[in-house]
Amino acid sequence: MQKLPKDCSTKQDVRAEIDRLDRVLIELFAERHSYVMRMAELKKDPHEAFDAVRIEAVITKVRERATALGLDDDQAEMTWRNLIEWNINFEKGIIAARNNS
Repeated sequence: MQKLPKDCSTKQDVRAEIDRLDRVLIELFAERHSYVMRMAELKKDPHEAFDAVRIEAVITKVRERATALGLDDDQAEMTWRNLIEWNINFEKGIIAARNNS
């Protein structure tokens, strides 16, 4: 049963909730990745994987949402920039492989 942070009375309680959230997060990352895969299918050229304007728009939204939720906006930005960079490289590889086959 899910506990709120204030209801966790032991380190084990806290760890159990972090583990629960990690399971949810990995499911969300997997779902997000399925959209990245689809985007790679729709793009024709590896250079399309990098869109500076789109990246900065995403980062702005992430920072705003993080601030609204009381999360450090620098931490959120760093996390998303790493995720975006990995996705760009992944998309480029998929597109390039498809174009070379």
